[in-house]
Amino acid sequence: MDDDHSSVRPYMHGYDAAALKSWSPGTDRWARHFRSRVPLAPRIAPFPATQAHPDLATGPRLMNLTYDYDDAFFTARKYGDAFARRLLRFWQYSDFYGSWHGLPVDGSPVDDPAHGLVNLPNPAYTDAAHRNGVRSLGCWFWPRSGDFEDYLEQRADGSFPVADKLVEMAAYFGFDGYFVNHEAETPTGQAARLHDLLRSLRERAPEGFHLQWYDTITPHGHLDYLNHLNTVNAPWLDVSDSFFANYWMTSEGVETSRATALKLGRDPYATVFHGTENEQFGFDPEYDPRLLFPPGEAARTSWALFGSHFVKELAPRHDDPDAQDEVFRRERRYWSGPREDPTRSGRLLPHDRRTPRDRDDHRAWDGVAHHITERSVIGSFPFVTRFNTGHGRAFFLDGRRAADGDWHNASVQDILPTWQFWTRAEGVGAEGTGAEGVGAEGAGPEGAGAPLSVGFDHELAYDGGSSLLVSGPLGPDGAMTVPLYKTALTVTGAERLAVTAHGTDGVDLEVGLLFQDAPDAFVWLAAGSAAGWHTTTHGLGTFRGRTIAAVGLRVSSRRPTRCAIRIGELALLGPEFTPLAPPEDFTVDEVLADGESVHVFLSWRLAGHGVRHYDLLRDDDGSWLGRIYDDVYCLSLPAPAASETVTRLRLVAVAPDGSRSAPATAEAHRPR
Repeated sequence: MDDDHSSVRPYMHGYDAAALKSWSPGTDRWARHFRSRVPLAPRIAPFPATQAHPDLATGPRLMNLTYDYDDAFFTARKYGDAFARRLLRFWQYSDFYGSWHGLPVDGSPVDDPAHGLVNLPNPAYTDAAHRNGVRSLGCWFWPRSGDFEDYLEQRADGSFPVADKLVEMAAYFGFDGYFVNHEAETPTGQAARLHDLLRSLRERAPEGFHLQWYDTITPHGHLDYLNHLNTVNAPWLDVSDSFFANYWMTSEGVETSRATALKLGRDPYATVFHGTENEQFGFDPEYDPRLLFPPGEAARTSWALFGSHFVKELAPRHDDPDAQDEVFRRERRYWSGPREDPTRSGRLLPHDRRTPRDRDDHRAWDGVAHHITERSVIGSFPFVTRFNTGHGRAFFLDGRRAADGDWHNASVQDILPTWQFWTRAEGVGAEGTGAEGVGAEGAGPEGAGAPLSVGFDHELAYDGGSSLLVSGPLGPDGAMTVPLYKTALTVTGAERLAVTAHGTDGVDLEVGLLFQDAPDAFVWLAAGSAAGWHTTTHGLGTFRGRTIAAVGLRVSSRRPTRCAIRIGELALLGPEFTPLAPPEDFTVDEVLADGESVHVFLSWRLAGHGVRHYDLLRDDDGSWLGRIYDDVYCLSLPAPAASETVTRLRLVAVAPDGSRSAPATAEAHRPR
């Protein structure tokens, strides 16, 4: 039950000076429920031949500053029972993700909240970010209530208690650094000590920890948005790793940023992120991103996005679970471009064609993929995806509907397709390719030669809440190819490919492998055409010694038909997994009642390796109750009937290949 105002269910909060300096996981009442346990995945090396734009440089990086508080500002949670939640499906373009919003201090009244200086990133989003090789940053935002002097306490040895705790908290909660947004006039002496505090923080932080400074105060504490990096604000780079320039960019300012970074001996792409404000201006920002990315020239600096969540927030009926197709379409237009195909990105209207600007006109936006290359973490076996977007209208296990009702949890989102969606028609009419939003949730080619839609389907899935659906009229004169994933998988001989699909009679599905030594043509392997869920497996020994650079699909038909093929699982598997042991120490820690709901607090021992996630089920009928990669879960259930005094629960560990352990069981007794 998703009661946003429940004080019983774990919710996130902010931290003021007192809370920071006294912080420990033992006294922070919900701390153990907000840890990210997914490690940061390494990304594979660039391979231009498989890029949507092969000539696009790979150096520029992207910071995505967006909300992650689950649409409930005062009670941000990790998961819940709503479908209409924005769970980013385009991690492949970002290098950093962060939030900026701030959260009330624990115990602060909802009607008059006191916000803390620091809020943590939502761990569900951190899990998804890490799974895709993206660093997750917490947020520092000042001004808040209280005296800033309280944060600057310094010990006799020169260390800062707040700095030490910020490092400790990042390690415990599993994120990678902080975005420092200090937007208040600050006395010169305090600004100098802030500089020292950040230096102390960096010196104590582990390798890979990242601090990004937002263009706010000068080193003397004067609030002055300079909108680029120059000699005045450059001293903040002495104590931070990168610089987020304010939004009012000019060509001269961008060039100054680049020149200043080079003069300091810093890589402009690693150091300077010029910002674009989308929350206010949507698809049509005042300051053209092409100032950073001049057509036909090298990018000047890296890029920062503020407010990419506008694709949901400005959509009509954006909180209506039955109206999310428009949100998904807007998201594709934002990341892949107005045609919803990253290979055909680029605006359809000139940037300066009129005033006032129209923030909902996607034709004015190039698409992030027009300027930033797609990245991938798929560099080793096994790789398995069920195309699970992290939310659904029901939950499926092995193709069986295991639970009804809406749900969301970004923590268990799969690695989604690298290209959403790159489609190519073959045969008659094949010139018309790309996407313009054909179909309710998918993107499809424009021309009559391949009027198929590709998208995520939330009505039928094999595992999780969604599958990949290819649908539309199909005839014998053409086929459609859909490149899906960028990879670097070296075959040693024992590997195998398995695809589970729900097909249409008369429609042929093939899975394609594109190799680094021959990147111009896929090698196609049959994947069946039968109705209902079925799995096709191929050994890859024939390709020993070759490296798979991309994986895709092809659909074709020998007669005119209506195609509706769902891909439920795509697996590139190595050696067989050692069977998983049942979870250990599965325990009901507490059961609390809250209105019409009962909240069951569960814990177990997190396995050291080999587990992709844990599934929580009812023991009597096997119905699904929750999924997580963690050692705790808060299960919220409707208040039981008077006759139901015990709920028997089952916890199963699931390996990356989908194999399951024997269950551990526990009993939750109705609270008295």
